[in-house]
Amino acid sequence: MATSLTTDAHGARVLTPVIPLVGSEAAQGPSEKKGYKTKVPEVPYMTRMFLKGQPVALGTVQILIGIVMIAVGAVTWFTQTLYGEIPLCLGISFIFSGSITLNAHKGTSSPMIKSTVALNIISALLAISGICYFCFALTVKLQLNPCYKDQNSDFDYYGCAFVEKTLQVLINGINGILLVLSVLEVCVCMTTVVFSCKASIQASGTKL
Repeated sequence: MATSLTTDAHGARVLTPVIPLVGSEAAQGPSEKKGYKTKVPEVPYMTRMFLKGQPVALGTVQILIGIVMIAVGAVTWFTQTLYGEIPLCLGISFIFSGSITLNAHKGTSSPMIKSTVALNIISALLAISGICYFCFALTVKLQLNPCYKDQNSDFDYYGCAFVEKTLQVLINGINGILLVLSVLEVCVCMTTVVFSCKASIQASGTKL
């Protein structure tokens, strides 16, 4: 607390306390004292374009498609009803490309985005090959042991024919499911490739 000294006409000294006023800066709040707002860093165009394609969702869908294909391929391979190696190979490829897409979901690494483009193109080509194979498999009738009708034997012809028809329908259903999954995989891969290419091209242009 400051004091001031004054002298009156009779020569007496008077001490007067002086209370300093609070400064304007202290009376203001923290935000008013600074006088500016915190600036949020701008997200690069490469990252924004890559994230626009929803890489997390697309990568998750690819992994799920691959898991289903591996499961179906394992069943058909053990039962020897289809060429189980085809859905197994497709499933592994889809899981691998989906994992790379998930790892690049931040969109800040140009090499990861380019790897996503390359692997998704390969997966799309494999999925197209799978579509061709499954379409062909739907048109081919499975060669099973034929059921012959013999009146002199106790062989159940109608039971055998029913089992054969049921098995054929089941196999066609499996091929149909794999066909739909392959078409979905192509759509997912092409969507990922489009947004990844746009982001990668922008990154290359920025470096130049």
